[in-house]
Amino acid sequence: MDARELRKELHNYIDHADETFLKMMHAISRKYKKSEIIGFNVDGSPITQKDLKNRVKAASKRVKAGLYTTQEEVEKEIENW
Repeated sequence: MDARELRKELHNYIDHADETFLKMMHAISRKYKKSEIIGFNVDGSPITQKDLKNRVKAASKRVKAGLYTTQEEVEKEIENW
């Protein structure tokens, strides 16, 4: 489901929701905006802008230290799957 379809479905829920649901959605929206969440990990945990900057800095340090896997190494590993 793409963003357009999600918006349409959420609008439908909101249009037909009771006050409890609306209050929950409002609280979630305020928390989301306040925390500056910019994405989510595969496990569903949130990623903030600060988290992302820290992850990028750490990755850059690993690359500069030569701690990375080349495309060729990945391709060889895939052959053994």
